[in-house]
Amino acid sequence: MSKMKLAATAALAVLAATCEKVPLTAPAGTTIFLQANPPFVVANGGTSLVTALLTEPAGTLVPDGTVVYFFTTLGHVDEEAKTVNGIARVNFVADSRSGTATVTAYSGGPAPAPSASASPAAVGSFSASAHFAASAGGPIAAGPTGTGTGNASITIDIGSALPDHIIVSANPQLLATSRQATIAANVFDKVGNPVQNVPVIFRVSAVGTAPLQEFLDSGGSPQYTDSNGQAFDTLRTRAPNGTTQKTVTVTATSADSTEGSVDVAVNYSPAR
Repeated sequence: MSKMKLAATAALAVLAATCEKVPLTAPAGTTIFLQANPPFVVANGGTSLVTALLTEPAGTLVPDGTVVYFFTTLGHVDEEAKTVNGIARVNFVADSRSGTATVTAYSGGPAPAPSASASPAAVGSFSASAHFAASAGGPIAAGPTGTGTGNASITIDIGSALPDHIIVSANPQLLATSRQATIAANVFDKVGNPVQNVPVIFRVSAVGTAPLQEFLDSGGSPQYTDSNGQAFDTLRTRAPNGTTQKTVTVTATSADSTEGSVDVAVNYSPAR
């Protein structure tokens, strides 16, 4: 009997230890309000503070220590955080890729199907929203709020949302005996800083009625800006030397449709 009691005691100890390790999550039907500050970051190291406010179905804040899990489709985010005063915060960090990251927070699960007499709005949701806005330092982000699904998502734009203008240059810009030119696209944000890791697509078009005999080495594939905010391509011409001078335009376009262009003279012959 002593051996049986010892085994039972050991089993209870293991069970107690296991129970202690089970994380505290929100009750089913919890509403999560989610916000990212700022909602856009530079690529390769840009950071944003992601803040989640959790409100129970009764309209009260979840207990301190409630675990919230976070996931992202792009970049990196802390895997989990615990609430304090109903709020959990994690850091989002962009990697070298540009695009739009969708960050999702989970805790608890979806609410049970409401009865016919259920109120369409959670009690106290207005005060919880105000509490979140005051604590997070900004307005509530648009998105899945007040749904009681136990999750919410928000988007963060990375890199490609930042370009404001593109300056394109050609070296040389006048093709005489040379049959090619290096095209450089300089991508800047609103305050004039270079934007790195942004995809830029180059294309060439004819000016006037002259046939297009020029092409780009990229073949239309995206070229990414470097740490100086520059993307490069090479323009080549098949037009024979000595034929009539013509002009072509090379245009560079970023992912958010910001454009810049440069004209290149082919078979340039200076006036005599």
